[in-house]
Amino acid sequence: MGPSLIVGCLWFLLIGFMFFAQHHVCDAYFVPAINVFVGKMKRSDNRWLQRWGEEAVAGATICALGCNGPEMFTNLISLYTGSDAGIGVVVGSEIFNLLIIVGLTISAAPVLPLALERVPFARDCLFYALSIILLYWALLDRKIESFEAWVLLAAAGIYVTCVYFTDDFVQCIPALQPAKVEVQDVESPSKRKGKMHGVEVEVEEILHGRMVDAHGAGGAEKWNLDATEHGIYAESAEVEQEIKGKNRGSIGFQFEGGDAMLGSVLKYKDLKEVVLMDMGVINLEFIHNLQHITLRLTVEDAVKRAELLDNIQEFSLQRPWVHGYDATIRGAWQHLRHSMMSKDPPLAKLLAIPHFLIDGLLKLTLFAVDVKDTRKEGRWPLCFVGAMFWLAIFSFLMLEIANEIHYNIPALPNSFLGITVCAIGTSFPNAVASVLMAQQNKPAAAIANALGSNVQNVFLAMALPWVIFQLQHGGKPIDQNVAGINEGVLWMSGTLILVVFFVFLPPFCKLSYAYGPVLVSVYLAYLVVTSGETFHWWPPLVK
Repeated sequence: MGPSLIVGCLWFLLIGFMFFAQHHVCDAYFVPAINVFVGKMKRSDNRWLQRWGEEAVAGATICALGCNGPEMFTNLISLYTGSDAGIGVVVGSEIFNLLIIVGLTISAAPVLPLALERVPFARDCLFYALSIILLYWALLDRKIESFEAWVLLAAAGIYVTCVYFTDDFVQCIPALQPAKVEVQDVESPSKRKGKMHGVEVEVEEILHGRMVDAHGAGGAEKWNLDATEHGIYAESAEVEQEIKGKNRGSIGFQFEGGDAMLGSVLKYKDLKEVVLMDMGVINLEFIHNLQHITLRLTVEDAVKRAELLDNIQEFSLQRPWVHGYDATIRGAWQHLRHSMMSKDPPLAKLLAIPHFLIDGLLKLTLFAVDVKDTRKEGRWPLCFVGAMFWLAIFSFLMLEIANEIHYNIPALPNSFLGITVCAIGTSFPNAVASVLMAQQNKPAAAIANALGSNVQNVFLAMALPWVIFQLQHGGKPIDQNVAGINEGVLWMSGTLILVVFFVFLPPFCKLSYAYGPVLVSVYLAYLVVTSGETFHWWPPLVK
């Protein structure tokens, strides 16, 4: 059958399905396995291993795999399939991260201007600039030599070393230590101890998204959980203060308005599921549009746990689905059946079908190593490997679908699909997670994660597949004569210069609200320019 525009458009639905599949693998298996590793490092008796459990160090190393996994596997698979979309996905993700994620984070930040941590920000900007220079150097002759790939990969090790010793460096130079008033609470503990409906609980907040380490360090801070029929409030029990409007907040959040999701309260109307886990753990799943947050409650006493469940169901008008966690395909089927029998709108029921297809496939193959079942946390390496396997499969299918789109719509080359459609699809969950972090009053952490992700995108997502491929082919150079890549590197440089320029404007090392819409607008301009060049509306900026 010859090319067909209708068939080409239908393939877009399938490539969107692959984006969801990649995100679900990361959210349900890849990131949880990484978090188990990080937790083990935090609890280690060795202080050098403990540092690998710190947010900054873990985020620059193993958590970078969770954030950049889809891009890395897409680049790796493209080397074996000969697709032009692989490196385009990485370059497109770099531009998306710096413009869209930083722009939306600034726009969603509750406190402005947004103060940045100077030393980590300067470190990440310098290494991002270095990664751009090295990438340009490697692509200059339109092929990647073995030596060039190893240089990029070695730079990843240097970056990780610098991240590891950043705190020691800052402590040695008092002038570099930030003033307390300028530091935002980017590493506040996510575990709180207090009472909810009169029951002693420990609460852990889990944000769903690859851009964040799903749960932070534990803490012993006491919180009063004011669970009312409207939702769940929280306030520190260690600080006596008069309760007024915006001084109240949900777990880990600071609020202004009363109606915004994750605003002044986690609303019971957004509580979709109550999942009964092992070890006295109850997961409250709050879902509103694209935002998904889990409150993990730990109640060791069985009687108190039953009392808490009764109160939650009473205040939520028994609307959420209460069930035990099942790591097998039976759990996926029960979720689909519940969705179809619920009072959810037709669109939600329709979306439950692709969710079941992916969730069922993953549960069928990874049920024995699912670390969300606390009894299986010791199997986290197998869960990690299994998630990488499925990421590779879905990345391969995404590239094959991109080939089909190009075949049916020849005006859309693979390079264009990679640098735009595939880059947006693989990076969009990061944008949602960053907005959540900004609403949680952690916008500086979201921006730091975006910059760190970009650095490791070049040093890992590009260099590691090149090294693996060349080791298997005797160091043979890799041709990289992909349309638009050199111009993409130019855009990477320009966007970094723009962000640094904003940082140097008064007030120094702070980002004002106006910068957010500007960065988003620049990304839209980038899409227009790239599209115009692809459809030959105007000549390319870089030949």
